[in-house]
Amino acid sequence: MKIIKRFIMLFVILDNFILNSLKKLFFKTNWVLGGKCKQCGSCCKRILLKMTRKQIESPFFTKLSIKWITWLFDFILLDIDRNNHYLAFTCKHLKPDGKCGNYFWRPNICRNYPLVDYFEEPKLLPECGFKAELRHRV
Repeated sequence: MKIIKRFIMLFVILDNFILNSLKKLFFKTNWVLGGKCKQCGSCCKRILLKMTRKQIESPFFTKLSIKWITWLFDFILLDIDRNNHYLAFTCKHLKPDGKCGNYFWRPNICRNYPLVDYFEEPKLLPECGFKAELRHRV
């Protein structure tokens, strides 16, 4: 079963690489990230995955999503925020020193943190070593 999971993750990682490369080439966001990860593990303690209202209102879809995410990414469900349409997870690979015990095989949500939206300022954790600055337009 682990080999199947690794095979799927290879495609996920490749897809992430290609998509992020294209975004950097063709779509400039309003925000630029500075700083770097402090490896404190704060972002791994409560991982929020956004769903649409219709998705989270569907018991079948929500249950299927939770099963898939917990199996593929080794996340542990903390709670379901139905009001704001989030599934909240923690990661079982978080080590006591705040580092990732599964770094190479980490999912895209971890690889892409902090996510830089095209219009909104990135939401950063207070402990995070990253900072967001408005891009200077010419």
